[in-house]
Amino acid sequence: MKLFRLLLLSLFFFSSMGQLPSQDILALLEFKKGIKHDPTGYVLESWNEESIDFNGCPSSWNGIVCNGGNVAGVVLDNLGLSADVDMSLFANLTLLVKVSMANNSITGEIPDNIGDFKSLQFMDVSNNLFSSSLPPGIGKLGSLKNLSLAGNNFSGSLPDSISGLASIQSLDLSRNSFSGSLPTSLTRLNNLVHLNLSSNGFAKRIPKGFELISNLQVLDLHGNMFDGHLDGMFFLLTNASHVDLSGNMLVSSSSQKLLPGMSESIKFLNLSHNQLSGSLLNGSDLQLFASVKVLDLSYNQLSGELPGFDFAYELQVLKLSNNKFSGFIPNDLLKGDSLLLTELDLSANNLSGTISMIMSTTLHVLDLSSNALVGELPLVTGSCAVLDLSSNRFEGNLTGMVKWGNIEYLDLSQNRLTGPIPEVAPQFLRLNYLNLSHNSFTSPLPKVLTQYPKLRVLDLSSNQLDGSLLTELLMSPTLQEIHLENNLLNGAIEFSPPSTAHSNLQVIDLSHNQLDGFFPSRFDSLSGLQVLNLAGNNLSGSLPSSIADMSSLSSLDLSQNHFTGPLPNNLSESIGSFNVSYNDLSGVVPENLRRFPTSSFYPGNNRLRFPAGPPGSNDFPGRNSGKKPINTIVKAVVIVACVIALIILIMLAVFILYIRTRRRNPPGQVTNNGIRRHTQTNPSGTSRTGSGGALIVSAEDLVASKKGSTTEITSPDEKMAAVTGFSPSKHRHLSWSESGDSLPAENLARLDVRSPDRLVGELYFLDDTIKMTPEELSRAPAEVLGRSSHGTSYRATLDNGMFITVKWLREGVAKQRKEFSKEAKKFANIRHPNVVGLRGYYWGPTPHEKLILSDYISAGSLASFVYDRPGRKGPPINLGPEAQDSS
Repeated sequence: MKLFRLLLLSLFFFSSMGQLPSQDILALLEFKKGIKHDPTGYVLESWNEESIDFNGCPSSWNGIVCNGGNVAGVVLDNLGLSADVDMSLFANLTLLVKVSMANNSITGEIPDNIGDFKSLQFMDVSNNLFSSSLPPGIGKLGSLKNLSLAGNNFSGSLPDSISGLASIQSLDLSRNSFSGSLPTSLTRLNNLVHLNLSSNGFAKRIPKGFELISNLQVLDLHGNMFDGHLDGMFFLLTNASHVDLSGNMLVSSSSQKLLPGMSESIKFLNLSHNQLSGSLLNGSDLQLFASVKVLDLSYNQLSGELPGFDFAYELQVLKLSNNKFSGFIPNDLLKGDSLLLTELDLSANNLSGTISMIMSTTLHVLDLSSNALVGELPLVTGSCAVLDLSSNRFEGNLTGMVKWGNIEYLDLSQNRLTGPIPEVAPQFLRLNYLNLSHNSFTSPLPKVLTQYPKLRVLDLSSNQLDGSLLTELLMSPTLQEIHLENNLLNGAIEFSPPSTAHSNLQVIDLSHNQLDGFFPSRFDSLSGLQVLNLAGNNLSGSLPSSIADMSSLSSLDLSQNHFTGPLPNNLSESIGSFNVSYNDLSGVVPENLRRFPTSSFYPGNNRLRFPAGPPGSNDFPGRNSGKKPINTIVKAVVIVACVIALIILIMLAVFILYIRTRRRNPPGQVTNNGIRRHTQTNPSGTSRTGSGGALIVSAEDLVASKKGSTTEITSPDEKMAAVTGFSPSKHRHLSWSESGDSLPAENLARLDVRSPDRLVGELYFLDDTIKMTPEELSRAPAEVLGRSSHGTSYRATLDNGMFITVKWLREGVAKQRKEFSKEAKKFANIRHPNVVGLRGYYWGPTPHEKLILSDYISAGSLASFVYDRPGRKGPPINLGPEAQDSS
């Protein structure tokens, strides 16, 4: 009995084991966990346990391709999935052949075990959010034929192991952030048919050898940073039909030739946006582009004259714009006798001459803009549907347009055309774009403009058109943009009677005309209007509340008019550009408009205010009462004149201040902030403010005057001054001036310091005539005698009534103490009637406390004798002619 039970349990166990999900199913269920958003439910509603097929492959699941009992393909393209997936799970799908998840929002990385996907032949994860670099294991996918990683965030350089993709036929790594140089191993992918590495950051030179890949049909390397010369050998030997090297930094193969030759297999060649230079063709190279169908050499530095291309029998598209070509346009390009050209772009060159006729029956797109073409417009335009002759020097009128064909796009702007716009319509029944701006057209708007059934864009701006605005234009069912700014249009803006037709207008620009009247309330019927510009007109009246119904409006400019009243409330929140300045609006700025700068409301609008500030111009003094802004040049002139006047006033003020300072402080007096002049009063009561006034200084003032010294006084003990405060002495009068006038001793000053110890250094005397202590010297009254480059001199009065001269040396003048003492003793031994005797010196504790004591000489200065100044004593010095000349 027990044995039977054991057998039943064993059968049940093995039966249960047979019903477990396969390894492929478990891997897919784990992959499903990374899906965050599935807008269609394509995966999340299909991949579930209830629908598991236990034969090994869930064939009922959406996007799953089975091969027997194994998963052979996972196809989840264009589902809008948002997921963060682990691609390494697919290594468990041992027979997986195809993985395609293009055009989703899936993040993840190419796993390091990508080499384990042994059966994988097709992998497309383009246009997602994958990142990281390519692992070296990518080279182990020997069966892979198609790999597309385009449109992701992959980065880094390509591994050399990429040459292991022996079976690869299509390799697309475009629109990523790959960088570095291309590995030469790429040229060993012998089965490669399609190679697209465009729009990355690859640099340096393109490796040689791509011409050896015999099956290569498409080589697209545009939008990188490749440099160096064009590989002439590749262009001669390649079998590729599509070659795009545009958007790099390539240069011509040589200074004389663009290319040495061209393989007949190349049908599409794009070398635009490089640095190619030189002449396009030489006489021996006329067959260079004989087999090319599409040739784009635009945005280079090619020069010289254009060849006729009459040998290029297959050429259909020729783009040579933005170069430096000169000379005439070959007639063969416009006649079309032997060419099959359908598109010709020669814009932005230096081409000249006239264009009489365009006879080609195959040419549909012709762009000759931005050249130096002259003369009248061509009489016929052949089969051109797109004709751009803008930015040239064409003259004359538009009467010749009656013979033009069925043009769909016409741009004649920025020429010298004049006269009226003709009333011609039949041949323009397909016209959808018309630009005649920046010419000199006159007369009113022709009514024929309202009869073009497919016209979408009308630009007649910057002309001299007058008359009233055509009412039918504003309600045209096809027009999307109307540009009539900078003309002479007048009258009111009126709408045609309501009709069943729905207007599709998105842009209306009527600025800088002479329109008047009120703001039309029917503008609100233009539900799709995004831009409305009525600035610089004579519109008046209040702004209707219906403006708030223009829900699509993104830009509104009503400036430089005469609108009055308040601003409408509840204007559309979609408005991103707003201007009502230079009007006469009043009231409070609505809350939803306060996000715009004040320049949107002022100048002008004196009675318009913000709630946070007072009304009127008090907040904004730059406002004008509705006046229009003056010309920009006039503004610049006024600003420059104001600046010059301000500079002149400042210079004048400085000059006057300098003169007054000179008068107040003659050159012989000390004018530093550290010295104060005190007006003295003589016994007779006469004010002494002239040259006889005494100069009184203090220690505090002297310290302030020495602020510029390299050595700062950092403590009170180190602060030293030559003369400080008043030292009253009631028993004597001293001479303070060269004239000999006596002043009370109370008005003298004494040598003093801030420190309690006063002069605390060492005082040395060189003879026995003077005896005193540093303390006595610090108390001696002193008078400023003058200043020199070596220091300031004072006349000190000792207690015994003797005068001595004390010279306070500037910091840095005195040498080291030993040398200073030695030289002082030598100088004291000199005895001469013209040399003042040296009596002693003081050596203080800080570098700027150095004093020299000498005899006082009361005869005045040398200048007083030389120039015979008032107040001097003694006869003038008799100088010889030579001395006088030298003086």
